[in-house]
Amino acid sequence: MKTSRIISAILALVLTGAALLAGCGSDDSDDASGGGGGVELVATTMQLQDFARQVGGERVDVTGVLGPDDEPHEYEPTPADADAISGADVVVENGANLDEWLDDLLANAGGEAIRVTAVEGIDLLPTEEEGFPGDPHVWHDPVAAKQMVDNVADGLAEADPDGRGSYERNAEAYKREIDGMSRQIRSELEAIAPAQRKLVTTHDAFGYFGRAYDIDIVGTVLPSVTTETETSGRQVRELVETIESENVAAIFTERGVDPKLERQIAEEAGVDVETGLYADVLGADGSGAEEFIDAELANAEAIAAALTR
Repeated sequence: MKTSRIISAILALVLTGAALLAGCGSDDSDDASGGGGGVELVATTMQLQDFARQVGGERVDVTGVLGPDDEPHEYEPTPADADAISGADVVVENGANLDEWLDDLLANAGGEAIRVTAVEGIDLLPTEEEGFPGDPHVWHDPVAAKQMVDNVADGLAEADPDGRGSYERNAEAYKREIDGMSRQIRSELEAIAPAQRKLVTTHDAFGYFGRAYDIDIVGTVLPSVTTETETSGRQVRELVETIESENVAAIFTERGVDPKLERQIAEEAGVDVETGLYADVLGADGSGAEEFIDAELANAEAIAAALTR
């Protein structure tokens, strides 16, 4: 009996200590790895998936819709996407009709997720493309990218008020990294002579990049902000003439898009075809461009290398 009472006393002390420790932990509700975690977030594009991971930290579980082999303009959602969205606390979309298929997906999946439109508050470059309020590829401008990061942080804070401080700190830290990225890109591109700062890509996805870093987008193989259009023979001839008259050094292919037409046009124009840029997607695992900043730096390095030969 005496032994039993001793064991009972020890157990009571252990349980009391555990309760005290739990109480101490619960006071720090803003701890990024703490009790407010487990926010389920679904993001459409790979850029937004990365932003959400950078801002959310350990408090947030991020599920991505698009991968490195997916083209957002042509994507067809799957039942797995619907399952993920039905259980999400937050759904982050690019907006500006880049991921317009999300509307039907949300309607079919149900759920009560907070919906974040990442381009909210950003002035879009104009486009003549029917059905688009403006060019949706805003992340290629570092200033716009930082606004997208803030929009993601606001959505997470709405879903998880206890984590607001953590999200805001993470967002500020990540925006400083984006500032460092933009300085590095400008340094990388300084070697390109003004007369050579001319870019031809697959589709009209680099307008914001050109504006941010003083690169002239003189033409695209697909004359639109999507990759769904087809190029006519007349448009091909006009692009070849532009390449020749502007002394463009190369045509850049884009990841996730078959470069067959780019190669044909480059051969006709007598210019090189360069390594695919990260336009709408990020890199696959092992590519070194799995994150937004790395992909943008890879783009700058590829452009500088091709236009300074």
